[in-house]
Formats: sequence, structure tokens, C-alpha cells
Amino acid sequence: MAGKPLNRLDLRRQREAAEPLDPMEDETEEVVEEVEDEEVAERKPKKKAKAPAKPKAKSSRSAKPAARMRIVWAVLNDAFKPVATFEYSQKEAAESKANELTAKGKGTHFVQRTKEPMPEDAPGIGAAIPRVVPPPAKAARKEAAAVIEEEDENEEEEDHEVEMGEDSEDEEE
Repeated sequence: MAGKPLNRLDLRRQREAAEPLDPMEDETEEVVEEVEDEEVAERKPKKKAKAPAKPKAKSSRSAKPAARMRIVWAVLNDAFKPVATFEYSQKEAAESKANELTAKGKGTHFVQRTKEPMPEDAPGIGAAIPRVVPPPAKAARKEAAAVIEEEDENEEEEDHEVEMGEDSEDEEE
């Protein structure tokens, strides 16, 4: 029956505690161990200290702002080549163009959304969007009409006075 495996540390202590049989072997082991230690030291090169990490330069991609894109409707042919492009709000016009070209027998054409870069003269991100001014209320319209009529009458009077003044000058000469 196999016994319980012995602890290897206990086995080492027992071996070290036992007296060597031959004193000459004991010295040779120490010399061999010293030579082995020196060889191990020679074999293992000393590790050099790592140089401090240099900060990485930012790549050129992150430096450039992303190009602004817009979505348009593109009329494409069989070979996926764009034939015409329309603004995003003009989808019906794009579809009618595709149907027209298909009906002419120029192959099949279809409409697809595509992205294209914004034109250079497009307003910036924070640009003011032009707003449609609602027509003024009825009361405001009446007041504006009255003001305009008064201005017209004043202009007519001034024109009439200028004409009268010119006539009098002609008579004097």
C-alpha cells in the first residue's frame, strides 16, 4: 500500500542534515554550485531600464475636422453610376426623373440616398437660418396701408410744389 507522499521541504531538510559520505564530494559540490551561479549570472543579461514613454503626436486624421456631409437623392443607372442628383426635399422629382429615363428605354434607373460633401459656400454650423416672416394681422395691415397712403400723398404734394416752383422761375426769366 502506497503511503502518503512526503513533503518535499521535509525531504530537503533531511538531505541537508545528513553528513556527506566523502568530504571531497562536499567541496566539489560547492565549487560546482559557485560555477553554476556564475554561469547563470552570465547567461541572464541585465535588463536595461525602460526609457520614459514619449507623448505620441496626434495623428493627422484627428487634427482635421470631419468634412460636413449632406444627403441628396441620386438617380442611378444599371451600373450604379449617378445620372442626376436632387436635393433631399425633392424626392418626387428624383423619382419622376428615374421613371422617365427608364421609360425612354435607357435601361433601368432608380433613386437612392447618397452623402456628398457640403459646398464651400454653405452656411456654417451656427449660421442663422432664414425664416419666413408671417404676414401681419389685419389691423396691422390697415395701419400700414394708411401710413403708405399718407406718404404717397406727401410725395405728390412735394412733386406738385416742385413743378409749380419751376414754372414760376421760367416766367421770371
